[in-house]
Amino acid sequence: MNRLIQSKKFRIFLLLLIVAGLGIIIYGMPAMIMKNKSVNNVVTKQNAASNQLTPDTKAVYLMPPTGGQITEEDLNAHPEILPVYDFASLSSKTNRYVAIWIDKDAVDLLPERWINQKPQKYYPIVLVGYSNALYSMREKLYLPISGPKVDWSKQKLGPGFSVWMIEKETPNERSAFMKGYARPATAERILEVSSELLKKSLSIVNYKNAQYGFSFSLPLSWQGYSIVKDKWYGENLVQGSNVVVEQGPTILIRHPEWKPQNPRQDIPIMIFTIEQWNALKKGKFCIGAAPVNPTELGRNSRYVFALPARYNFALPIGFEEVEEILENHPLKAF
Repeated sequence: MNRLIQSKKFRIFLLLLIVAGLGIIIYGMPAMIMKNKSVNNVVTKQNAASNQLTPDTKAVYLMPPTGGQITEEDLNAHPEILPVYDFASLSSKTNRYVAIWIDKDAVDLLPERWINQKPQKYYPIVLVGYSNALYSMREKLYLPISGPKVDWSKQKLGPGFSVWMIEKETPNERSAFMKGYARPATAERILEVSSELLKKSLSIVNYKNAQYGFSFSLPLSWQGYSIVKDKWYGENLVQGSNVVVEQGPTILIRHPEWKPQNPRQDIPIMIFTIEQWNALKKGKFCIGAAPVNPTELGRNSRYVFALPARYNFALPIGFEEVEEILENHPLKAF
């Protein structure tokens, strides 16, 4: 064995083996690095995707990066709750109606009185961690609540959660739902309470049209809406020319913040007689260039109320909000 180790051929073989091994390591490193980068990019994309609102999202939960009152396992079991860990992420999610949950240990992440500003002040607000609603909403979130002066150092602040939602607001009056729940702060229980309030928040303001016989429910943020009257036209293609054969009214419900230089999404309601609607369904005339007919929202014994096809094709400001309002089936015919 000693002779073999000391032989010139063996030493040359050993040197070649070492050089080959170093070559594999040197040339293999970039591939390993690229592979790791690829895996990290996939994970980053998955994390980014999981931090986006979806049509099923019912609540956005601001919690500390180190963990909040609701457990990670509980959150994983409820994908309709979107956890966020900083104020920028929270504020970017308030372009649509969701319940806003604030962990008691994440209150300091909020700018003072942000919760009092539009549009979030009209959403259901949950403070997770305290069952005393007055302390939660007035002392921690600075909501405009009048009431008795309390020495909180002498009060027991039990666990649970508290809820607030404005139900009426005028220049002279405001009323709100406020309640504390001295129960375990589980995602399921809080979701049950806040989802009910979220549904209610979409139907606080009521527009009623006695002429045609329908009402339409709106969120409180639409208080002060205006009504714009328009018309729809039904055309019949005859020898390549557009010929108007039917027409009827369209009512536009307009957001109070709509401005000519900054228009928002209207809620358009087309009104058809029963005979006109049946003729449209049979293809006797068409409306606009869209290849699909309007969508029925409701009907009574004389009229059918419908949403125009591609009404929001330009994606103006507020189109997501209107979609959510419509998902709540706000039109009631009578």
